[in-house]
Amino acid sequence: MPRSGLAPVVAVFLILGLIAAIAIEPARQLLAQRDRINGMSSELEELAATNRALEARIDRLQDPDYIEQEAREVGLVRPGETTYVVMPPGRKARLAKQRKLRAKSPPPPAPPEPAFVDQLLTFIGLG
Repeated sequence: MPRSGLAPVVAVFLILGLIAAIAIEPARQLLAQRDRINGMSSELEELAATNRALEARIDRLQDPDYIEQEAREVGLVRPGETTYVVMPPGRKARLAKQRKLRAKSPPPPAPPEPAFVDQLLTFIGLG
């Protein structure tokens, strides 16, 4: 009799195991899809931010003042304007300026005279 009572329990466990095995794959797929959706959502937010930045740039590029500013930065001028190019000082000029600044700076202060007591102790040989 103990065997007849054990068979239904084993059958129930086998059926439950089969159901669990069948349910594992859809659950795994659901979790994978959920992760993929989260990743795509963050990518969508990044793309939206990029689109907003590009739209702002398009608006700026349609502004005549901005276009003129950019053109002047690359050296373009309007007809009739005179262009001036300011060159940085050469190496010799920079070195001369540094020497001139060093010559103008006051010499470091002389060390203070030792006090009378210090002189006396040095004279006696104790200092």
